[in-house]
Amino acid sequence: MRIRRTRDEGFTLTELMVVVVILSLLAALSTPMFGRDNNARKGRDWAKTVAQLLQRARFQAMGDRADIHVLLYRTRVDMYRKETSGSYTLLGSVSGPAVDADKTVAIWDARSDGTTPTGQSSTLATAPALPASPTAANDIVFTSLGSTANTTSWRVYLRNELLGSTHPDASFVIIIGGLTGYISTNDKVVLP
Repeated sequence: MRIRRTRDEGFTLTELMVVVVILSLLAALSTPMFGRDNNARKGRDWAKTVAQLLQRARFQAMGDRADIHVLLYRTRVDMYRKETSGSYTLLGSVSGPAVDADKTVAIWDARSDGTTPTGQSSTLATAPALPASPTAANDIVFTSLGSTANTTSWRVYLRNELLGSTHPDASFVIIIGGLTGYISTNDKVVLP
């Protein structure tokens, strides 16, 4: 026995077009959220990279039994080893995220006095140069014992300028213990 169908099965062209329009609207609405997450990720990644570079400098100082200078700039970090002759050898230079319309993830300040900066340090905006004596405000020195020079504790402040100041991933602080050289990160700081 054969059953005869009285109507066609499937979707009409109109129904398919409605589904395509709905999907395209959802895609258009979700795009800004993905961009915001990408900007937040850039900030987290750069803060993590700076912390890893500081840790590497500490281990390099202990391994080489020499002072390692870490010079911080707005969008880059340079590492130098002080040779026994007094000269400096560049060990590495790492640039941060690309600048987008004068905004980026910037290193705002490096302080040893424990205060929170109210704006970006002008010292970090200078052109890269060799370490100097006395050490510059943007020069963190790790000794062969793994501590910082004069066992000074440091705080390195980073600001993700791509995000508003109230965003949870807008500001980061990297804390360097003076005596031990222990490096930790914290994002519980608010910068302007």
